[in-house]
Amino acid sequence: MKLIFIIIFAFAMVQTNQNCDKKTMENANNKTTPTPQTKVKYDRLPEKITLETEVRRDTLNDKGEVISFEVVTAEERLNDLKARYEKNVLVDEKGKEIKFFEPLCRGVSAGYEQDQKDQKAKDEELKELKKKYTVIILYCNPANVM
Repeated sequence: MKLIFIIIFAFAMVQTNQNCDKKTMENANNKTTPTPQTKVKYDRLPEKITLETEVRRDTLNDKGEVISFEVVTAEERLNDLKARYEKNVLVDEKGKEIKFFEPLCRGVSAGYEQDQKDQKAKDEELKELKKKYTVIILYCNPANVM
C-alpha cells in the first residue's frame, strides 16, 4: 500500500515538473529593477489644474472674435502652445507666460443685472490678462453646475 502511494506521488511530481520551465518559473532570488517612471512634462501646474482638466480651444475669425470652441484637456492645449518651463514659469513657444482663467460659471442666476455686472467684470479681467499673458480658458460645463 505504501509502495503504491509512493509510486503515485512520484508520478504526480514528475508531471508537475514537466509543466515548469525557466520561462514560466520565476526565480525568487532574482531581484527585478523597478521600471523607471516617465517624467511628466507639465509637473508644476497651478493648484486645481491637472493634465486632464477640461479647457477650451477657441477658433477665431479675422477680427479676433471667438466664433466657436472645442473642449480639450489641459495637456492637449499646452502641447498646442508648445509650452515649456523657463525658470519655473510655464511659457508658450514665444516665451510668453501662460495663465489659466476660470470664467464665470454658476448654475443659479443672481438676477439679470447682477449676472451682467459679474460677466462684464470677468470679461474685463480676461481682456487684461490677454494683454500680458497667453491665456487658457477653463471649460465651464453647465451640466456640472446644477
